[in-house]
Amino acid sequence: MNEGWKQIWSDIVNSIRGESAPPTREPETYVETRDDAVVIETPHMVESHAKTLATRDETELETGAPLAVDALTQEDATTAETLTPPTEELSESPHSTADADALEILEPVAEETAPPTAWTRVRGYLSMAGVAVIALGMIAILLWPQIGPQVEELLAPKPPAPDIVASFKDGQITRDQLLAHLAVLVPEEARERVRTFENLRALAQEMVLDELIRRWAGDRKVDSQETFSHTMQHISEELNLDSLHSQMHTSEIPVQESEIQAYYQQNQEQFQGQTLDEAREEIRQRLASERENSYMQEYIDRLRANASITKDLALLDVPEPTEDDLKKYYDANREQFKLPTQVVVDELEIPIEDDEADAQRRADAALLRIRSGASFVQASQEITGTNVLTATTVVSGTRSADWETVVWGLQPDEISEVINDDGDVFSIVRLRELQPERVATFAEMRPEILDLVRQQKTDEWFKSNGAKTLFTLKGQRYSLEQFYKEYKELPPETRAKYEGVEGRKRLAEDLITRLLVVEDTYDRLLDVKNKDELEETRLDVLKQMYHQENVDDQIKISDEELQKFYDENKARLVRPPEARIRYIRIGLGQTQDEETRAQEKANEAYKKLVPGPFQQGADFAATASEYSEDAESAAKGGELNGWVGEGFDTIMELSDHPFHERVLSLGVDEISPPFFFGDSLYIVQVIERNDPQPIPFEQAKEVIREKLTHDRHDELLANLSERVTQEFNMVIYDSVLRGLVAELAPAQTPTPEE
Repeated sequence: MNEGWKQIWSDIVNSIRGESAPPTREPETYVETRDDAVVIETPHMVESHAKTLATRDETELETGAPLAVDALTQEDATTAETLTPPTEELSESPHSTADADALEILEPVAEETAPPTAWTRVRGYLSMAGVAVIALGMIAILLWPQIGPQVEELLAPKPPAPDIVASFKDGQITRDQLLAHLAVLVPEEARERVRTFENLRALAQEMVLDELIRRWAGDRKVDSQETFSHTMQHISEELNLDSLHSQMHTSEIPVQESEIQAYYQQNQEQFQGQTLDEAREEIRQRLASERENSYMQEYIDRLRANASITKDLALLDVPEPTEDDLKKYYDANREQFKLPTQVVVDELEIPIEDDEADAQRRADAALLRIRSGASFVQASQEITGTNVLTATTVVSGTRSADWETVVWGLQPDEISEVINDDGDVFSIVRLRELQPERVATFAEMRPEILDLVRQQKTDEWFKSNGAKTLFTLKGQRYSLEQFYKEYKELPPETRAKYEGVEGRKRLAEDLITRLLVVEDTYDRLLDVKNKDELEETRLDVLKQMYHQENVDDQIKISDEELQKFYDENKARLVRPPEARIRYIRIGLGQTQDEETRAQEKANEAYKKLVPGPFQQGADFAATASEYSEDAESAAKGGELNGWVGEGFDTIMELSDHPFHERVLSLGVDEISPPFFFGDSLYIVQVIERNDPQPIPFEQAKEVIREKLTHDRHDELLANLSERVTQEFNMVIYDSVLRGLVAELAPAQTPTPEE
């Protein structure tokens, strides 16, 4: 440690002690005065008889007698100096002149230093050691940003050669291999931006994983497996189609020079001063895109005209389930259609939020109004900050225990006291109906049963007829089984476009077209670039298969686990409520005056619809036709197509929730007062509603299986990642990567000042 560091260290220690400079004194001499002796102890004695001194102190406290000097160890006795004045002289006189001189010297020292006990001195040494450790830690923390990278580099593994960026079991990756792989994945114009240390490190790890996957695939002989061959065939087809699309735009779709010039003359303002030469390629691409559809159709028509095609699309006519099929399924699966106990209630909610006393006051006021004859809607309009729900179905187990205890104990039309519902809201409830546990009727469950039985019959049809030929293309046979495999592999949103018999026939025609195009382009379009892309995609497919074998295939979810999750989460497995509505929409306009007129118009319409007690309101459909500014729905008496309710799109649900909340608080035929939503005022009438219904186990179990599978998947994947890194002995050499990043960094242009 050089002198500068010594001084820094000294200053830190002194500042902690509260001293301006380190103490400078000779080795300490502790002096104790006893009744019969003065004992002098040097520092080396402290540790050897600390316990003896402590014992002496305790003995003195207990007995009042001093501990004899010979109670010290023999070693201490030989080292200590004991001054014992004569007893007679001490009794007559405090001390002799000589003794007085000695004591005059010794006593101030004892008084000034006030020596601690031996244990206190030992504890002091330990405390100083702790201070040193803390100080060192503080220095390390302060200096770590400067010294951390150097320390990490010193501790990091050394590369076997200067150009090795990673090593693994029986293999290495060089700088050149890393950059070559980057060139395949990233276009040249973007490479400079992605050549960061973090990105190159991730790429090196991926290349090690690629090698692991290649070895795994070789051991398993994956390339010969039917599933892999089928997948790779589709990938090569996609690459060909992409190449065809690119080639058509660059050469095959004819665009004449005269057309390019004419387009430039007619649209010069779009090119912001570009010359014709500068804009020529952009114009040619635009014109080619405009002609692509007609060119493709002509191209496909030529292929079909020159091909030999036979079809038997009648094989796709899957018989529809009969009513008898549906009833048999219902009878055989009644248990899955069991509905739990539920109630139909009107409910007024008062959120507690930050002021529970105020919420309690408003809840009591609302209860008083309702018991005085006001409806729940009227009480809600009079008491601010309340929300009313009418004719709402509540399934057993979906609300708090306190709420259900009170409500299940009500008689029909009885009104509850104010209920504190889990400390979040005060509720007032009127019981309309108590519905005991029952099995849903066939009519209630028919739509769900139809979907289930239709899928069963479709699977059975394609399985029993799978060997039959759906079509032949240039002598190549395509079976019904192959077609159905393609159909099931489609993404859900694409498969929805081909639902039903007619949809599957359209899919068959599209498959014929695809196969013709792929065959026509395969040999001439699979160039070197495509081969590189194909190898990368091949590795991606192998990774998925490796993942499947080592993670997905290890996940087994038993029926007992599904049932257990269902039983524990019944309250969450509920089909949300929904309603069909009519509505009147009146725009608020752009100014305050326009908004005022909109409110007056909305209030006028509402008074027609709800004129007051004992008066017949106007027909909603007629009023919507007269007042609504939504022309499409007004023409249908304000009726909205489809159902309004909570959905699964979280973003849409956040924006639409206020509207849904208003709608779902209404009973059938009930009309809402005007309310603001977006840039309009709305008046809504519910014409039909489906209340929340528990989802039967049979319908919920696949969703549950997906949830449990996802949880198990994350756990196994983390274990696999750790195991692979250890077993494959993967090491990334950060020092080489940092050097590579520095070498590839663009040179900085010096400023004039430099």
